[in-house]
Amino acid sequence: MLQEEWEVLSTEIANQATPEDVSKYYHEVASKYKIDLNTPARVVVARDTRASGSRLLGCLLDGLKAAGAEPKDYGFLTTPQLHYMVRCLNTEGTKEAYGVPTETGYYEKFGAAFKTALKGKKPSGHLTVDCANGVGGPKLAELIKYLPPKEEGLEIFVVNDNVIKPEALNVDVSN
Repeated sequence: MLQEEWEVLSTEIANQATPEDVSKYYHEVASKYKIDLNTPARVVVARDTRASGSRLLGCLLDGLKAAGAEPKDYGFLTTPQLHYMVRCLNTEGTKEAYGVPTETGYYEKFGAAFKTALKGKKPSGHLTVDCANGVGGPKLAELIKYLPPKEEGLEIFVVNDNVIKPEALNVDVSN
């Protein structure tokens, strides 16, 4: 996840023809944006459960190492969880600190927000969430532990949460 302007720059660098062209473009961008290349970049990464994820992450980490960056690898996360980690790290130590940059911090913050939103209300029925056999399945199952129990709130069922076999991703979704 990058700001829009940086998405364009990332596409440009990815389309350079040779390693020398990549290096030249990299230095042009650093000069244009007045980036101090002596200060290591901190890059927050995570992945989903796609079969290609491990290889892509390896390539990314190799590239970050080559560029002298400091990666923070959170392993398997959903996109909203990764956004949360980035915001927490970017605001850490400031008066606008958003939260604790851990999965537990995420679950506690959003569990508390859910409870606050339901204060004085008791929903009835249940919610079934089809997780498409992706990383959202186990992550939602963990978040549910931080939500009110079904007797006090909403009963949530997680379906299609098989992350053991990557080939199951998106199979029989919503059937």
